[in-house]
Amino acid sequence: MKTRHLAAMAAVMFAVAIPNAEARQAQAQGQPPSQAKPEPKPEATASPFAGKWNVNVQNPNGAVESTLDLKVDGKKVAGTLQSQMGNTTVEGEIADGKLTFWFSMDTNGQTLNITFVGTSQKDGSLAGTLSFGQGDLNWTATKAKN
Repeated sequence: MKTRHLAAMAAVMFAVAIPNAEARQAQAQGQPPSQAKPEPKPEATASPFAGKWNVNVQNPNGAVESTLDLKVDGKKVAGTLQSQMGNTTVEGEIADGKLTFWFSMDTNGQTLNITFVGTSQKDGSLAGTLSFGQGDLNWTATKAKN
């Protein structure tokens, strides 16, 4: 039993001594001892939804063009939408790779809630549907040139 104890102790000492022996050898060769390199921190990536967009909404009366400026903070979205009908503030969220933003507008004394849902496309554009309580319309957006 004493022999097993001594063998285990020798194995532990050997395992602990290996890094020290390597450090001593490196130091003898004039090299600094090797140290474990810290893992690089992942860089924060910009949201594919942030920025200025040229939006095109297809409706039965033709296309409606507007400009959308979105700021993304984590999963929260805020911004402005400018169109021929005026300017409005939008708010929204990003969940499961989908952008959802909404705003309300007054139309003839009634509040109309409008919700855009879309995803980033392979070409960098956005596409989705706009809901306003009377059906859905398709919309697309491309990054605005500054």
